[in-house]
Amino acid sequence: MFTTKARLARQYLTFGEHSSKDFLLYLSNEGVYNSPSVDAETLTVPGRNGEIMKNNALPLQRRFNNVDITYNAFFWNGLAAKTAAVKSWLLSGIDYQRLADSYDPDFYRMAVCTSAIDFTSTQNKVAEMTLTFNCKPQRWSTEGEKTISVTETDTVITNPFEFYAQPIITVYGTSAGVLSVGETSVTLYSFTNGVLVLNCETQNAYTSDGDFCNDTILADDFPLLAPGENTISWSGGIVSIDIVPRWWTL
Repeated sequence: MFTTKARLARQYLTFGEHSSKDFLLYLSNEGVYNSPSVDAETLTVPGRNGEIMKNNALPLQRRFNNVDITYNAFFWNGLAAKTAAVKSWLLSGIDYQRLADSYDPDFYRMAVCTSAIDFTSTQNKVAEMTLTFNCKPQRWSTEGEKTISVTETDTVITNPFEFYAQPIITVYGTSAGVLSVGETSVTLYSFTNGVLVLNCETQNAYTSDGDFCNDTILADDFPLLAPGENTISWSGGIVSIDIVPRWWTL
């Protein structure tokens, strides 16, 4: 979008479909990574010491609130055109978009830029600004986006982080079967074109064409990948599975 010149490597971020390098916009510091707060309530019981904590989350888990991430950034020359382009890029989206930076390339967040962007120009024709993103609390691992193919039952997959992951599981089969992930089992009654997809975050099942088919499965809950080792097993007509684990941490 803007012509670059040979120069020393500089730090940058990517947001949505663009990199800040497309605008010759660079970072002067790492993002301020505040820890997300826990979504919990405390209850006082008369006659008892201390308070009772009530987590607004699934059993054995915690729910975290969004967190603001702030970067300081700068560019030179062509300020009017560049500031307009940067504002359009950052503020035109209406939903969460992928946010990553070169300081921490193995992780990304889902974020939205909601704050005004203030540009401060200097006599050297440099524009400095603060970029603030409201982010979901998870730092998603890029390693967790890679597909793990499992061709043998009783295979162990290890979650390297301390938080339950909500994977996307593609099951290949010829007839009804039971899939077990850790302590959770799902009965699959039919396959369309030999494929059935379980999205454990949205808690939906899909055909190979992307159509909803929750009525073809039976389970108390969708599987999660617990911290540490998880045994993947199956019976019946299931042949193999692919798992996108979606590992995350804070």
